[in-house]
Formats: sequence, structure tokens, C-alpha cells
Amino acid sequence: MENLLKKNLFAAVAALMLLNALSCGTTKHSPENTSAWAGTYTGVIPSAGGEGINAIITLNTDKTYTVEYQYIGKSDDVFTRTGTFNWNSEGDTVIMDSEKEGDSPSYYKLGENTLTQLDLTGNLITGEFANDYVLKKQQ
Repeated sequence: MENLLKKNLFAAVAALMLLNALSCGTTKHSPENTSAWAGTYTGVIPSAGGEGINAIITLNTDKTYTVEYQYIGKSDDVFTRTGTFNWNSEGDTVIMDSEKEGDSPSYYKLGENTLTQLDLTGNLITGEFANDYVLKKQQ
């Protein structure tokens, strides 16, 4: 009788471990599935006609955002844009709505405490200045 209980207990534990392993394999692990992405990201991104642009982007858990840009050496004016965003199908890229009809959305890829600006079609910017498009999360 004791031997039968041990076999049944072993079978039950093995079945639970198998179910757990299978369920972990189907869970999508992406930044979207946590709230760790929410916060404020800052940095200086390149500018075609100046020293750069101070960029501050705040992502909120309710899928709203605020973007603030200030052109270094040009003006003290801060340009602010607000709106909502969605995620790409992989759950690792923020797609910000465009303010004006016909404008392209903005794309940002989430990393470990970083937010990287992507090009107009949602691809990584490459080349000599690629690292200049990475914003750091403020703690």
C-alpha cells in the first residue's frame, strides 16, 4: 500500500511539473506584460541643424505618453506632445499615435531601462550615431 502511494505521489508531482513547464513555454515574456516599462526616459538625440535635442518621454501604465523636446542652442521653448500608444505584436515596441492626420506614428523599442527611437518604419537606426537615439530611464 505504501509503495502504491509513493508511485501515485510521484506521478502527480511529475504531472504538475510537466504542466508547469508547458505553461511557461506559452507565456509571452515581453516588456508589455509588466509595468516596469512605465516611467520617464531622457537623453539628447541628434538634430539635423543644431547641437541636439533634449528629449523627455514619459510612458504611463494607462498607455498614454508625453514627449517633450527642447532644441539645444536654438531656443528655450519646449515642444510638448501627448497621446496614446499601442504595442507591436512582439510587445517590445511602443507605437505612438500621430498628432495630425497623415503624420507617421513614432516608434520606440524598449530595452533594459532604455527606450530607443526607431526610424519612421519602425526599424533600428544604424550607423555612426545609432547609440545617440537611446534614452535612459530615470529612477
